[in-house]
Amino acid sequence: MHIASLIVRARCESAHVIAEHFSELPGVEIHAVEDGKIIVVLEADTEFGVANLMETIRAEPGVVLVNLIYHEVETT
Repeated sequence: MHIASLIVRARCESAHVIAEHFSELPGVEIHAVEDGKIIVVLEADTEFGVANLMETIRAEPGVVLVNLIYHEVETT
């Protein structure tokens, strides 16, 4: 399982709507929205799954920047 955290910068006026849309994506959790910053945690089975979710987020209208803050691989 791959876990990653992101800070997503979005236009302030649309950040809450964008975050709501992200929360509907499988494997995506929203932890905070403030001043155009959205704190996101991703969970995916593979590194490519994380990358695909990041690309989906990056392509959302109103998103300005996506920063990967943390990435961990959990093995069981």
